[in-house]
Amino acid sequence: MSSIIKRPGFSDRFDRARKQFAVAFADEPRFLQSSELNELQSLSDDKLRRVSDYILQDGRIVDGPDPVVTPLEDGTIRVDLPAVSIYIAGLVHDVPARTIVLSATGSHAIGVRRSEALVTDVEEPELKGDITGTEAYMEPGAARVSMSVEWGHSVELSDLPLIAVYAVQDGTIITTETNIDYSEIYKAIENYSRESNGSFVNSGCSVTALGIDGEEKQVFSIAEGVAYVNGRRVPRAQSLRFAIAEEPDLRAISAEPHAFTTASGGTQDFTLSKSPIAAVQRVTIIKEVTENVLHGAFSGVSDPLQHPSAERIIEVKAGSTVYTSPASWLLSQGEIDWSPGGAEPAPGTSYTVKYRYYENIDPDQVTRDSIKVTGAAQGTNILVDYTYKLPRIDVIAMEPTGQLVYIKGTSATSRARPPVVPGNRLELARVVNKWGVAPDVIQSAVRNIPYSELTDLKEMVIDLFDLVAQERLKTDASSREVAAKRGVFVDPFLDDDMRDQGIAQTAASFGGKLRLPIHARVHEFPALTDIEHLVFTEEVIISQLRESGSMKINPYQTFTPMPGRASLEPSTDIWTETETVWTSPETQSFEAADGEYITGISLEQRIETVRTTTRAAEFVRARAVNFRLEGFIEGELLEKMWFDDVEVVPAGILPADETGVITGTFTIPAGVPTGTKTVYFQGSVGTVAAGSYVGRGTITVEEQRLASSLSTTTEVMPQPINQTTVINNITNVTNNTTNVTQVNNVTPVTSTRSPTRPEFGSGGDHDPLAQTFTLTRGRCIAGVRLKCAAIGARSNAIFLQIRTTDVGLPTSTVLAEAFVSGAELQEGAFFTARFRYPVYLEPAREYCFVALTDDGDHALAIAQIGKIDVATNEIITGQPFTVGVLLSSSNASTWTVHNDADLVFQLIACRFEPSERTVTIGTFQPTKMSDIIVSAGVEYPSPVADIEILLKRPNGQVIRSSPSQTHRLDEYIQNETIEVSALLRGTAEVTPFLFPTVQIIEGELQPTADYVTRAVTATDADKVMTTFDALLPTGSSVKVEIGVPGNYAVVNVFSATQLGDGLVEQTYVRAAYPAANLDARTRITLTGTPAARPELSSLRMITSKVA
Repeated sequence: MSSIIKRPGFSDRFDRARKQFAVAFADEPRFLQSSELNELQSLSDDKLRRVSDYILQDGRIVDGPDPVVTPLEDGTIRVDLPAVSIYIAGLVHDVPARTIVLSATGSHAIGVRRSEALVTDVEEPELKGDITGTEAYMEPGAARVSMSVEWGHSVELSDLPLIAVYAVQDGTIITTETNIDYSEIYKAIENYSRESNGSFVNSGCSVTALGIDGEEKQVFSIAEGVAYVNGRRVPRAQSLRFAIAEEPDLRAISAEPHAFTTASGGTQDFTLSKSPIAAVQRVTIIKEVTENVLHGAFSGVSDPLQHPSAERIIEVKAGSTVYTSPASWLLSQGEIDWSPGGAEPAPGTSYTVKYRYYENIDPDQVTRDSIKVTGAAQGTNILVDYTYKLPRIDVIAMEPTGQLVYIKGTSATSRARPPVVPGNRLELARVVNKWGVAPDVIQSAVRNIPYSELTDLKEMVIDLFDLVAQERLKTDASSREVAAKRGVFVDPFLDDDMRDQGIAQTAASFGGKLRLPIHARVHEFPALTDIEHLVFTEEVIISQLRESGSMKINPYQTFTPMPGRASLEPSTDIWTETETVWTSPETQSFEAADGEYITGISLEQRIETVRTTTRAAEFVRARAVNFRLEGFIEGELLEKMWFDDVEVVPAGILPADETGVITGTFTIPAGVPTGTKTVYFQGSVGTVAAGSYVGRGTITVEEQRLASSLSTTTEVMPQPINQTTVINNITNVTNNTTNVTQVNNVTPVTSTRSPTRPEFGSGGDHDPLAQTFTLTRGRCIAGVRLKCAAIGARSNAIFLQIRTTDVGLPTSTVLAEAFVSGAELQEGAFFTARFRYPVYLEPAREYCFVALTDDGDHALAIAQIGKIDVATNEIITGQPFTVGVLLSSSNASTWTVHNDADLVFQLIACRFEPSERTVTIGTFQPTKMSDIIVSAGVEYPSPVADIEILLKRPNGQVIRSSPSQTHRLDEYIQNETIEVSALLRGTAEVTPFLFPTVQIIEGELQPTADYVTRAVTATDADKVMTTFDALLPTGSSVKVEIGVPGNYAVVNVFSATQLGDGLVEQTYVRAAYPAANLDARTRITLTGTPAARPELSSLRMITSKVA
């Protein structure tokens, strides 16, 4: 801190670097010095400022109302800035009110400017001595330091710096909650809010689509309100307009046929099958014309037609003589060929030819979904080549700063899915694009529910349980017998409960529909074994190179061996075995609702009776796992290892090689519960390492007749493991979406100490040094460069971690780790600790890097206030690194802050170039593929990052998919090799991450399937009537049979009622039902293709005594 008093003629001895905290006056006569009085004030100011800077930040308003913005008619806004109290540099200033006018477009900053002046007795005579009769009377007194703070903005010219308070975007103040980035109090509040509640909307913030503006941009209005984004409160008192340019993806359609039914040469409108239309490249029509042709100079000659694209000849005539083909002529390449030798006109005479020919034309008019065409012949087809805009769902999200971001989804021909929203953003709404008109907006924000509503909801659930219990009592008897003792049967097709499970059948029943089943095959890609990201070069973004001395990393002589690094292959288990009779579970995976993706395989114990129960698999499947350990001592043996606290014996273990690497294999023991399991390794000289393994499954148990099977599930995906660091390297990927914070996310082990294995932590029981820092922009960090000041034993390594902080101190949450061998260290030289993968760090959030070692002499270079800089030979008078501090600890838990010192370091970030990269995943050969599920673990640190999975067919067609998308094909794909790759998109500063867990699930639609109802009492029944709602595209069919096994009769449609959107209610009646049949069943057979998939819903069957 600099003194506000010190200036020419006014001395002040205060210097924070001197670490003097009081002025002591001796008990003896001394002369009072003016500099001592000035120093007293500066000491007091500094003490106050150091505490208040911990709580407040320059530009933070501590008292006063919010500004008011009023739009004006001339394209400007009037901002009424109220009188407020504002914190700047340890002092709270009163700022008078002011009104300013700004442009209603563009970005502006509103803030305050501070001016300072020295007021002496010349300007204010009352500062002279005012006690008469004394020597001081009317003598000059002490001067005063005056400060004035006024409102200002970024547009006006001024020599005084602007301390920003509000950000204005297009006439709206983004948020009134500003200047809290460096306040430890607000950081603590944000951490609590983020960890307990996540991001949510407290009030308002609804999104409204306003349509297209004059610049062809979609305009949205985001209502005023209060949101909590990544823990930060973001209030806004005004609605905000947000414009984004439409950028649809296009798909080409070639030669789409349409019948021209109006009179030849007329005009007709055609509605194309795909819309909205982007452009029409070509319309090919068939025209009809009658042309006079001059016959050639000799018999058998070929006479050319004016239109060589002739499609067919209607008539060839000379006078009243009509010439026929092929006796007299042939049509050959747009010419009349008279070579057949039959009757023909005399040479040099004229004859008429009536024919039709192809012609490419432009449409008269193009609308969103139709075109207008003129000139075609009646009864012919026109062919249209055009491109249309693919459906896409985008997301409008909010950043912690209050700024809005527009996140594009992945276009798809059908069932487009919304994009993944990073965890540090708040999704406000989903935008279902219609292209060219206002889109549909789905208010998808997570909203706060008041406790009063939660109380009402609890009471409703209690009432619901009571009603369900009563209903169960009423229907208990019926549920134990056939479903319709009174001659009525219904099946909502929610699951397989209502079908006759004693009869083998194949149709899929789930989700309210009966459909053709889809059989699944999983394709994996073992060649993809590493996390993929954009290619980068390193650049230094933070540098502190002043140096005055050194500090030992482990001064307290703690010699616990440093942990090593453990990697497992495979690190996840999604076992895949399928042998099912009921196909509904695996078919449902291909028809799952939004938010559900195929993730694994569930074990079924199927027994052909009525009741089915489902529970989570209890134990991890036993299998062999390979491991690789790094950081061990050369020649060290692997002494013990534990899988989830169960000791296991690895096979084929060799001692650590000269690089400290041990490899081997172990088998997962039986009886280990499913979930995320920690695997511990202990060496013979005390080195330890750990990794994580995930295994999960679902068991579906049905009662009676046992038949074991396995089928796919659509639960939350097990979390992919990044086995690259020392502790549990777990990335929090959920549903293949990105809720992760960093790539190298690691979680310290906090399990209870086992009686058979040692405790293992992330740096506990070591003496670390730490350095805090804060980034102004989110960046991917590649490593940290430090300067080695002294070296102990070269067999001892240095371990470096990136950690989060809490109230300015390192936490135990480790984000990334790097291992530097002691052999790489050179005294007086820099060394670089590089992470295996880049780690993304958020802006305006404090982090730290921590250095650990088990050597008592390894030391790092530091810079300290009051010491001499070894490079410049000058005294270091100011804080070497102003946005961070050096910390030390004896146990990595309790920290000592060194405010006057910093490590010598450089923070190395990644610069990604190019910003796109295609990663080859592998190939697969589909057996008979009609449906596709793409399953991939990804991380998007920022909305600008994206990954597309590309499936390239031999014919050049590329199927583009988001990492969690299902695709319906219109045809079977088989007997070809499909190349799978991933297109990674980012920026120069941010990359997406693709985890090696990519799966392509191939679905084969079965061409036919059947379904049988339960038996319904038909004693004395005269007719049986079956009704259902059917969606039967052209090419699909349904056959209905009513009767009993061995005596089914095919029944035709009795009546049909259109329900809209292609849905038809069909009723089938079997009259004169045989009296010998004491009950009745309906057997339904579905037939279809990938392009025509039948669906039935709401089945009702009634037996009636009325004929």
